[in-house]
Amino acid sequence: MIQYINYKNTISFDIKGILNQNENVSYNNLSQGEKEIVNILSLIESTFIERSNKEWIIAFDETFNSLHPNWQKQILSYFINYFESKKDEKVHLFFTTHSPFLLSDLPKENIIFLEKGEQVYPDINTFGANIHTLLSHGFFMNNGLMGEFAKSQIDDVINYLNNKKSEIKDNDKAQNIINLIGEPIIKRQLQKMLDSHRLSKVDKIDKIEQQINDLQNKLKEINHD
Repeated sequence: MIQYINYKNTISFDIKGILNQNENVSYNNLSQGEKEIVNILSLIESTFIERSNKEWIIAFDETFNSLHPNWQKQILSYFINYFESKKDEKVHLFFTTHSPFLLSDLPKENIIFLEKGEQVYPDINTFGANIHTLLSHGFFMNNGLMGEFAKSQIDDVINYLNNKKSEIKDNDKAQNIINLIGEPIIKRQLQKMLDSHRLSKVDKIDKIEQQINDLQNKLKEINHD
């Protein structure tokens, strides 16, 4: 057990049962994320002690967005572990969140999706869905999940390779950006385009050199005449 003292009560928690920690762990040895969870649970526990209600509505407004993703991923299981010990209370939990990890623990029937203040109905099964799907569809990120600066640099490479307006002026600069790309499909495709661009440039140089050579031969013939 771990004891947490707030300004009114000394609260005891079964950390092994809730946070999957050892029995003898102390509050000071918890991570910052674990401490935040314990702090929240202590406030709830304190309220349960002070009041005799048997039915509760508890709302969390963006409470967990600052937590490390690993704690966001586990937060609902921690709360379920905690409330399972409250056999006499009926508890309704409401969350407002931008965390895809929380969405992946809930069926879509228990979720209200809002976009610009209006309820929408995305075609997505949230329970057990992967994070990329939830970010794209659950949070309406229609422009992709890549950082805007990286996207602008990649777009610039594409414009350069398609002979459009670009801040990139040579193949070396394009190659430097391609080398940084972590998404393998985009990286491979851009590398193929750049290699083709280089070959095309070589072919143009060869053609020009051949034309120069032909002109030189023509001049020699004229001079001999």
